[in-house]
Amino acid sequence: MQVLLRREKRGKSMHQTRGLGAISLAGGLTIAALFLGACQPVASPLPEASQPQAESTPAMEEPAEAEAAGPGQIAPEGETRTLEGVIWQVAKYLDANNALSEPVAEATMTFQEGHVGGNAGCNNFSAPYTLAGQQLMIAQIGTTMMFCEEAIMAQEQAILTALGKAAAYASADDGVALLDATGRIVLTLVPHIPQPQASLTGVVWLATTINNGQQTVVSLLEGTRITAVFDEKGTLSGSAGCNNYRANYTLDGDTIALTPLVSTRKFCSKPEGVMEQEANYLRALETAAMWSIRGNVLELRDASGALAVSFEAASHSRTPVGVVAQVSALWIHRAMCTL
Repeated sequence: MQVLLRREKRGKSMHQTRGLGAISLAGGLTIAALFLGACQPVASPLPEASQPQAESTPAMEEPAEAEAAGPGQIAPEGETRTLEGVIWQVAKYLDANNALSEPVAEATMTFQEGHVGGNAGCNNFSAPYTLAGQQLMIAQIGTTMMFCEEAIMAQEQAILTALGKAAAYASADDGVALLDATGRIVLTLVPHIPQPQASLTGVVWLATTINNGQQTVVSLLEGTRITAVFDEKGTLSGSAGCNNYRANYTLDGDTIALTPLVSTRKFCSKPEGVMEQEANYLRALETAAMWSIRGNVLELRDASGALAVSFEAASHSRTPVGVVAQVSALWIHRAMCTL
């Protein structure tokens, strides 16, 4: 709305300038005489000399408007895009430093029938909203209570804060922008393009976060690698960071059931904490009751819905290097123990 008001003022100024340009020479002299009579302190009348300034002043306003738009700038003209009924992906968000940043983890949201919901990077969120034209008001936002790595949590907090400040939306170059009450962009959204979904089987899954059993999800220690491979015969195998493990699994829709895990019994001293991390991973894995894949991310959750382990697909190799596909003499020799 501010853009429209500026254009109306600019149009009025240009109209006045054209009108003055059309005044005849005799009319101009008459106006100059009247000007002298009304403004006696002026030594010499220079009305024509001031006219070019009226034309140049509006032209200086346009760069300021472009700078105000910033990254993902608002489309100046054209049909307004629909906010509702689209799965939006966050392209940029206003971070704690008041700069528009790109997410480090995918964040999505959908506005539908007075309810906005999605995932801000770690937790799912939802909130009621009202929409009147392009004016938007979002009520209190509720979220799940999981914890992810620090960078993702910082992103999530900033996105939810920005969403709570949204007062309007406008069409942007490639999507929509949510604006606060001052007209500043707090979020830019683009239509979500789903990634090709990885298959559960035949993929090397690399663990990225683990529930440590203290209602906290933590990332892996630097220099460690935890893997999981689900084969088509119902066997799960991999490395827990130090020891190899395996179990059988069955699927029923989005539920998963594992038999008790078996593993080798060697000890690793480096990096510090690797054995504790391994124990936490195996305990978390045993609680898995539900599974889901989004793009190349696999999540295993317990019966309450809490995240147990999250993985990222590394490759589509069916016999990955360093991951046990079956028990063999070579593997037993390397592990220095038997199952």
